[in-house]
Amino acid sequence: MELEAAARRFHLWFRGLRSLRRDLASARWSDDAAAQLPALVGRFVAHLESYCAARADLDPVWTLSAPWATPAERGAAYWLAGWRPTTLVHLLYTESGRRLEAQLPDLLLGVRSGNMGDLTPAQLAQVDDLQRRTVDEEDALAREMALVQEGHAVVAVAAPADGSGLDVAGHVRRRRVRDVLERADALRLRTVKRAVEILEPAQAAELLVAAADLEIGFREFGLKHGSGRDQ
Repeated sequence: MELEAAARRFHLWFRGLRSLRRDLASARWSDDAAAQLPALVGRFVAHLESYCAARADLDPVWTLSAPWATPAERGAAYWLAGWRPTTLVHLLYTESGRRLEAQLPDLLLGVRSGNMGDLTPAQLAQVDDLQRRTVDEEDALAREMALVQEGHAVVAVAAPADGSGLDVAGHVRRRRVRDVLERADALRLRTVKRAVEILEPAQAAELLVAAADLEIGFREFGLKHGSGRDQ
């Protein structure tokens, strides 16, 4: 039952992601974008935050194995049961560079677009700081998970001879895995929130649309090539 509920929760979240992506993309180029985008960006972040909160109650074995995801998603896109936080920063740099190149002649003439290709030096410095901090936290979490999986973070307790004892070592390991996964989700959420703080609403909308496209693309690739079944 828990696995079925978790799978349903994922599919509901994914449908919500698609809907928010459409709303953001539509509002980005609308006449009243300035009025719509802050609320929509906030809804996108809240959608991610609510999913992370729901995952905290799930058995960490299911969270880590993610049986509702396709092998393509798990193999190419997952880091500690989700997307790697620095992927968002790399995507920010990629989108900024692509748009900058496309509008360079206008920028040289002093025409500013306000999109991702129009980041200020102050914004770029903050993004660079975000990347350094995120890399350090990712590395620390990866090292800790490796220790847990190798058993170094587990307190071994011998079971009574009659077999009636609890598997204390297994329980401790499960708790440590849950702790690492919750902190990984927290890092993902902090990275999104900090990126949104750095960017203007229109820029944040463009980044979140690109991030949603990446997640949706991995899933559609996995489903298309027969490595998963949508629900």
